[in-house]
Amino acid sequence: MEYHKKVEKFENFFREAYDEKITAAVSCGERAVVVDFNDFSKFDNAVADTLLDHPKEGVDAATEALSNLPMVESEMLVHFENLPSTEYVFIRNLRSQHIGKFLGVKGLIKRASEVRPELESAIFECSNCGDRFEKEQDSSKITTPHKCDCGSRSFNLVDKVMRDVQTVTVEENPETIKGAEQPRKIGVILRDDLVDPQFQNRVVPGNKVIINGILREKAIKKDSKRYDLYIEANYLETVQREFEEIEIDDDEEKAIKELSNDKDLIEKMIASIAPSIHGHTHIKEAIALQLFSGVRKERPDGTTTRGDIHVLLIGEPGTGKSQLLKFTGNLAPKGKYVVGKAATAAGITATVMKDEITDEWTLEAGALVLANKGIATIDEIDKMEKTDRSSMHEAMEQQSITVSKANIQATLQCRTSILAAGNPKFGRFDPYRPVAEQIEISDTLISRFDLLFPVKDIPDVSRDQKLSDHIMSMHTDPQDLKGEVSLERLRNYIAFAKRNIHPRLSEKAQKVLKEFYVDTRQKGTGGEEGQSKVPITARQLEAIIRLSEASARMRLSEVVEEKDAQRAIDLLTYSLKKIGVISESGEYDIDKLETGMDSESRSKRQTIMKVVDDLSGSKGDPIPFEELIETLEEEGIEKEQAEEVVNKLIREGELYEPKQGFIDVI
Repeated sequence: MEYHKKVEKFENFFREAYDEKITAAVSCGERAVVVDFNDFSKFDNAVADTLLDHPKEGVDAATEALSNLPMVESEMLVHFENLPSTEYVFIRNLRSQHIGKFLGVKGLIKRASEVRPELESAIFECSNCGDRFEKEQDSSKITTPHKCDCGSRSFNLVDKVMRDVQTVTVEENPETIKGAEQPRKIGVILRDDLVDPQFQNRVVPGNKVIINGILREKAIKKDSKRYDLYIEANYLETVQREFEEIEIDDDEEKAIKELSNDKDLIEKMIASIAPSIHGHTHIKEAIALQLFSGVRKERPDGTTTRGDIHVLLIGEPGTGKSQLLKFTGNLAPKGKYVVGKAATAAGITATVMKDEITDEWTLEAGALVLANKGIATIDEIDKMEKTDRSSMHEAMEQQSITVSKANIQATLQCRTSILAAGNPKFGRFDPYRPVAEQIEISDTLISRFDLLFPVKDIPDVSRDQKLSDHIMSMHTDPQDLKGEVSLERLRNYIAFAKRNIHPRLSEKAQKVLKEFYVDTRQKGTGGEEGQSKVPITARQLEAIIRLSEASARMRLSEVVEEKDAQRAIDLLTYSLKKIGVISESGEYDIDKLETGMDSESRSKRQTIMKVVDDLSGSKGDPIPFEELIETLEEEGIEKEQAEEVVNKLIREGELYEPKQGFIDVI
């Protein structure tokens, strides 16, 4: 079909079917009109088909037709959405036959470059006669006119037309990958209004997108026979955003508000978390509160306090930890599931990569950045390398990730809740050793989790019967196993709460939280200097504040009431009892968890080091082992305990044996 006929067809379509939309776009000052491909296909199927096969000419014809309309005074672009399902191609299935065709791909934005100006066309002046020529620039190098009418081949660049451009890398959606296949990527070039500031909130690493555009090729190297593929985008549509960006209609909002008034709301929410997993009520309650999260506070001095809640599960094999993690990751719109053994610091946080299209250094976001304003679930966290785990410290507390590599110095947002799971040090818990000693994760990282739950698999007749009945029903009638609240309703409920509800602590709730914190802290005083217990720290106070706010959010309440504060305190107390921070007598000692050593053990270590210094004297002579143990017994430390702590100090490098039977300080 001839070009001018295509222009005529598009012009008729715009006048008859899109007049109102175009008028609205012009009045709002928009730079483009988005056309539903189905609408145009119904109007003229023949032209629609040629648009798919010859997209450059088709889009140009549509743009020219739009500019011919009387209401369009300045240049406007035409974007096409909702292509036929046959035109969407998996990234891994793109082939040479697709080059030059109009198609769509679905994927996840992995990284995005900065927006930069690009030369669209240049005006050249003949150095001999002065005639001027405009030449479109469609290659990587500036190209001049071939020859002037006067015969001269010498030209000077006198003017240029620029436009903005950005390159993004799109990766296949995880759910489309089978088995051990590696996700494929493709570069995408965005231009014109697709890089406008108001459009940039869609082009964020982690967002799932649909991109419609023309598949192009580019030589891998100069004079190479092999080419790489990229997409010249015509339109980009976000299909997955944060909780706060989920659209909720009036009927759904009404249903959400009705559910919030249910007297059994909390129980229903807990029962809706991973209904395929039996039991674990307190853990499910913690995950429910984590999904709603507390309120982020930003202060005038620039400091912030996170509202996101972090939860750690340390459990024995077969207790359902991974299923809980996968359910939570699937429920959250920007949930990411990571397995520790296969994760590195770069994959968890961020790294710097060279862009395949522009050869510039760009940031590639890791799981925690991709899950910004969502949830990252990390399984087998204890199997991660220690150096890789340490990269999570900044992300968990400051909620940012700082990168200083190559020529890039950047700070990425990482407002992400973390739900992590791991195994105890020896696979199963040793009932004769404190739980805190059996967690093979650094104390500094553990202290950043608001709640920590040990999950034990202890034989119990009543519990085992209920569990076996639950598993049998799950295998016989898997479709009947549904939560009290449907997955879609739960997702919408959380989205509505996070977008609209920002609870503040009431005076009564503040009083409950303050009394708990002060009274608990007082239980640790009374010992000798340097030997007092630290029952809980300010981190636990901030944790119960976040949990209280999440509880109020769950009820769609703008005020944190006493019952919310008490629920948070009960959940924290349950967690601390399970990990041994609270003894059977009711005494608190957070040092057992956050430093890996209780106050009594720390006191014994201090006593031993002091005795070693006193016995070695000013000359620093080695001390006979037996003499040291006898002196420690006189100080009130039992012989077995003294030997155990001394041997531990030797293993840790605080003491050493210069010769058999003697001890000295390093």
